[in-house]
Amino acid sequence: MQKTTLPGLLLICALPVQAITPQADAEVQQLLNFVGKSQCTFIRSGTNYSAKEAQEHLGMKYGKAKNKISSSEDFVNEVASKSYLTGKPYTVQCPKTAEQPAKNWLSTELKRLRAEKKS
Repeated sequence: MQKTTLPGLLLICALPVQAITPQADAEVQQLLNFVGKSQCTFIRSGTNYSAKEAQEHLGMKYGKAKNKISSSEDFVNEVASKSYLTGKPYTVQCPKTAEQPAKNWLSTELKRLRAEKKS
């Protein structure tokens, strides 16, 4: 039986645990690409951002939260739908459509991606 030293145990505990599955990570990457190519305006805390800026922001947030979430739904609900600082929901304004919550928009796209994968 091998002994674990206290410094060794502390090092093991300090290592981040990646909870998200490779499949969920791939779905999140697809959602980020969808955002970046969408031609939609992303509204965050009352300020408009381009699709590319939204993709970069959500990608940055995902990078920070990746080891704390376990599914694509977690990404949509916890990372991509609201501000960490204010808790205010993000919205999206796409051409020829009404402004809508980012959560609904991304959830719809996630369902579409999964349905496309099944066919």
